[in-house]
Amino acid sequence: MTKRLLFIFAAVLLPMLSWAGLHSYAERSVLSEGRIIKIQVAETGIYAITYDQLKDWGLQPEQVRVLGYGGNMLNENFTLSKWDDLPSVAFYMHKGADNKFSSGDYILFYGRGSVGWEYGAKRWRHTRNPYSDYGYYFLSDSAGEQRLITTADALSDSDAKDVDWFTRCMLHEKELINLVDKTGVNGGGREFYGESLSESANTIKLSFAAQHVRRDMPMTCVANLASGSQNKSQFTLSIGSNNMTTSFSGVGGDFYERAKCDSIIMQVVPTSTGTQTVRLLYSGTSSSDVGYLNYVELLLPTTLVMAGREMPIVNTAHIYQNYNTRFLLSSPTPSTQIWRVTNGVDIQQMPTTITADGRLSWIGSNQQAEMYMAVDVNATGWRKPTYVGVIDNQNLHALSNIDYVIICPEEFRQPALRLAQKHEQIDHLTWAVVTDQQVYNEFSSGTPDVSAYRWFMKMLYDRAEDDPNKQPKNLLLMGCASFDNRNLYGNLSGDSRLLVFQAKNSVDETKAYGMDDYCGFLQDNAGVDTRGRFSEVRAKMDIGVGRLPVYTLEQANQVVDKICLYMDDRVQGKWKNQICFLADDGDHGLHVQTADIGAKILAKENPNFVINKIYLDSYTQEVMASGERYPLAKNQFDNLMSSGVLFMNYSGHGGYNNITNELFMRINDIQRMNNVNQAFWFLATCSFSHFDGGKISAGEEAVLNPNGGAIGVLSACRTVYATENTILNQNLCDTIFGHRTAFDYPMTIGEATRIAKNQTGNKINKLPYILLGDPALRLNYPTDYQIQTTSKLDTLHALSIQTICGYIETPDHDTAYWFNGKLDITIFDKMQEIVTRDNDEIIESEKVKYKYKDYPNTLFVGQTDVIDGKFEVTFMVPKDIRYNYGNGRIVYYAHDLDSREEAIGHYEDFIIGGSSSIIAQDTVGPELNIYLNNINFSSGDETHEFPQFYAEIYDENGINTAGTGIGHDLLMVIDNDAKQTYVLNSYFQAKNNSYQEGLVSYKMAEQKEGTHTLTFRAWDLHNNSSTASLNFQVIKGLDPQIYSISTYPNPTTSTGVLNILIEHDRPNEIIESTVYLYNLSGQIVHTHTQKGNDLIQWNLSDMNTPAGIYVYQVKIKTTTSNFTSKAGKVIITQ
Repeated sequence: MTKRLLFIFAAVLLPMLSWAGLHSYAERSVLSEGRIIKIQVAETGIYAITYDQLKDWGLQPEQVRVLGYGGNMLNENFTLSKWDDLPSVAFYMHKGADNKFSSGDYILFYGRGSVGWEYGAKRWRHTRNPYSDYGYYFLSDSAGEQRLITTADALSDSDAKDVDWFTRCMLHEKELINLVDKTGVNGGGREFYGESLSESANTIKLSFAAQHVRRDMPMTCVANLASGSQNKSQFTLSIGSNNMTTSFSGVGGDFYERAKCDSIIMQVVPTSTGTQTVRLLYSGTSSSDVGYLNYVELLLPTTLVMAGREMPIVNTAHIYQNYNTRFLLSSPTPSTQIWRVTNGVDIQQMPTTITADGRLSWIGSNQQAEMYMAVDVNATGWRKPTYVGVIDNQNLHALSNIDYVIICPEEFRQPALRLAQKHEQIDHLTWAVVTDQQVYNEFSSGTPDVSAYRWFMKMLYDRAEDDPNKQPKNLLLMGCASFDNRNLYGNLSGDSRLLVFQAKNSVDETKAYGMDDYCGFLQDNAGVDTRGRFSEVRAKMDIGVGRLPVYTLEQANQVVDKICLYMDDRVQGKWKNQICFLADDGDHGLHVQTADIGAKILAKENPNFVINKIYLDSYTQEVMASGERYPLAKNQFDNLMSSGVLFMNYSGHGGYNNITNELFMRINDIQRMNNVNQAFWFLATCSFSHFDGGKISAGEEAVLNPNGGAIGVLSACRTVYATENTILNQNLCDTIFGHRTAFDYPMTIGEATRIAKNQTGNKINKLPYILLGDPALRLNYPTDYQIQTTSKLDTLHALSIQTICGYIETPDHDTAYWFNGKLDITIFDKMQEIVTRDNDEIIESEKVKYKYKDYPNTLFVGQTDVIDGKFEVTFMVPKDIRYNYGNGRIVYYAHDLDSREEAIGHYEDFIIGGSSSIIAQDTVGPELNIYLNNINFSSGDETHEFPQFYAEIYDENGINTAGTGIGHDLLMVIDNDAKQTYVLNSYFQAKNNSYQEGLVSYKMAEQKEGTHTLTFRAWDLHNNSSTASLNFQVIKGLDPQIYSISTYPNPTTSTGVLNILIEHDRPNEIIESTVYLYNLSGQIVHTHTQKGNDLIQWNLSDMNTPAGIYVYQVKIKTTTSNFTSKAGKVIITQ
């Protein structure tokens, strides 16, 4: 049975436990039944809730339970034990003189805030939860077990050592600045620093209010500091007349390092029994130098004297000894109790006695660092928790055998459900959609903590008991993210964010990354070394993890629509066996090498794919007023993206809003993309997917674009290094296309990313790479059937007419006789060696030129019919081939029109070269018909800045697209400008079953406002040419023009889908279309708006429209224009 439960209701009261490895899990959460109240605590200490408050909150006060463990950060080392679900906290119930719990009475419980203290390496250290400033607990009158504080068993006082002092742990820490980006826009890492010190304000004085401080033993002061100086600087810590200085080297040697960090640890005997004063002095070498205080920990030896309502007590003077400690507390009240609060849940009252001198005495163990609270239970003025509210019952602990998990904010539940159900329908996945708050509630005591996501997935993983069929496969986080998980800068609004793991390093941009891989480390010892220390660098992923960085419900619905449409696999075509490898220039060919290594791996394993290599260093670099540019390469890339590829791979420089120094693809280019056939993008570049910053990155925009962009993006969110990028690129190319059996590519993009990262090893460079996309998505590989060539081709001579025959082969190696559809064929001339230019190197003798191999010359691109599984293609070999003899290459793609099955194939066992001995005479060039945007365009008409160029070409002896003859290309020239000359050979598509007729379709680069002339020249295969010209006037923001509108079916039914097809002059732009439906009285009955290009689909079943004749008006606009409208009629029947 498919698991798709959001809330799971248990049938019995007491939970049972399921065991898996080191950890056990309740089979039912205590939150699964009863009334549950969530409360918040701001700091660690004793909290009171009155009988009347409990009653006002809808609980039976005498039956109250306190559930949870507060707000301390969860340990990232999963070999350590952790509270599962919500343990019942032992608490004190004050019943008053009548010994009944009634009005005027209260309960006291020990609550933990977001700062915790642990003992290690011979001193106490604090840890602040980087994901929450508060701790949370739950109250119920029926869930779990009511636990009142009981008295602990008495410990032996034999050989016990007396102590009359304790260590008071004090902290000064302000969370003000993230040093990676002090503006708060693009920070990174979990640490926020406090006060700044400079030449004009170089001293901080801190006062720690205390009393009964011992003057006969040392206190410890720890100051954690940072310096952003480019040169040497220093901090001096002063306590009384004692000083200690630490020096910092400058950060000037590392472009990415924002500061140097260090700590001063000073031990000094206090000179005062009261307030302690700590001073910090910063000394730089220039007025621009700045130092930062992170925190000061003060560990004060303090006489055990009861002060106030409560007093935390720790003493490790005899830690790990085989005898006990006798504590002696002076000035207790008659109602003072000693509670052992070490684990925060199993609170026990220590047996106490009163000594002859009136001190309160108890025996404590030295087997571990124990924590106690001295509590005057009859005191008043207690802290009060903040009421959060009633929560719905939930039961994530009942889940098991789940393939696919989506965690999302409540706001995005419905789109998340649609996506999960789509995966159930298409991929037969079991799934669970849960909210972030549900996960926190059961796995981190209601406190936001990214480890809660990981623990939830680990529970599912452990319950599978090493059975891969039952283990979770993918986790999708549906929600945006911020490095500022606690919104300390106050820049975040709404509840659309999900937490993101942030590295401990918070001063080096390359190491202060955010990442979602953390949620996929599910082994007990993931990332843990032999000393018990966790590091994400050492960990390996056990599941695929991805994120949809949606900010609004509209975005969530749009992205889910986009993914579901992709999964429907409706758009067939040869784009499915097209791959693009894009490489930046510069760095002496390093990026070309990185790209070409991946291209070679992919080509070797997948010869049925066309590898489009766009290596910028192979093109002429043009210097324009706006800087260096590669216009020919850019237009080739833009048109390739527009027509569609399955996978796009980029290596080179980049940033959050563009790639390459030449601004090859900018964020506004991505926003304008209207490509139906979206690729999965891998970009081995810096910060392209800076998903946790204050600005939306280019990687996010590619995924969020509802009309185009990418179907998923794997790229870095911080600065990464090119040499190590090569390793990850190589592994990904091998994984996403190489791990297949026969005709099947089983890899999801999440699984491919997981394997590629694990194979990369313990490299920190892999961690900033974030998968923006659905990890459970499979690329639409056209891999069901193969195309085989039956023709034994003779040598293909220039100007010879050739016929190629073949058939569609099933996975069982039979002919697919039922296959009837279309076949696309591309024939390439011989492989060539191409040498890059090293354009950025000015000195010719120092240029490093890289050699790579490619098929740059296309001899024929055409389409033919497949009938009963067989096909035949006839074409003429161009005159402009390379006349040396060598192997050519054919690549096929076919699809069946009824079954929608697909096939791909290749053939290279033939020779191209020489000239035919039989040549027909021809002296007439091709027939040309050229226009912009739409066939209705006339020379001199107006157009917008990004027109689409079309050329219809016919010649009896075929069209020359080989590209080997000097000047014999399909050539477009704007304004007779050599810099605006474009070779369009690769944009020609022959008409079905013909090599004599076809169409060039090419999206032009941005044109300046004003009047322009376009000249187009084409050659036939005998090298006869024809030329055609047109004039056009560019008007920025020009309103689109509607030529015609049509509806089908018409008449349509009130429960059907009305399709409205719009013929307009913006074929490759995102169009916002609005339809107004009027009755014959002229009243608007309904409206419908969508973004797309030329087809509006309107589900009439949502409207309850009565039968009749209606008038509809269609209005369209682009992002920069006004509306244009046209009207029509439609008949609606019942």
